[in-house]
Amino acid sequence: MRHSVIRALTGLLACMMIAGCGAQGEAYQPRSTPASQSVIYIYRPYSLLSSQSNPMITCGHDSLELEMSGFYEFVADSGPVTCAAATDTTAQLKFDAHAGEKYFIKEDVNTSGNHVQFKLMNAEVGEDEIKECNRQGIKQ
Repeated sequence: MRHSVIRALTGLLACMMIAGCGAQGEAYQPRSTPASQSVIYIYRPYSLLSSQSNPMITCGHDSLELEMSGFYEFVADSGPVTCAAATDTTAQLKFDAHAGEKYFIKEDVNTSGNHVQFKLMNAEVGEDEIKECNRQGIKQ
């Protein structure tokens, strides 16, 4: 009896973990960076303190609703890049992209879902954190 209860609880816990992990898709695989362009990754790591809502964001020319544990990547020409949230006019990140470089932008959404924050991460830290996320396709 005791073993069947433990198995049932283990199965329930595994189901809850799978359902709560967020984005479904391919695991992160670094792409080669073209010499004449930059590669930009925007990601939203899993957090118990993050909202379940997926606010619409625009980064570069692409708009999407980034799910928890999800990431999106795009190639950009050199020059200014802006990331912004449609639901939070104070949430904005601007930086200059340079050819041959990789950039990692972390998105955090507070528990109420109405405040978004973007942070340009150190490449080593960003590449380590994004490994826990899955690729999402473009939404809009």
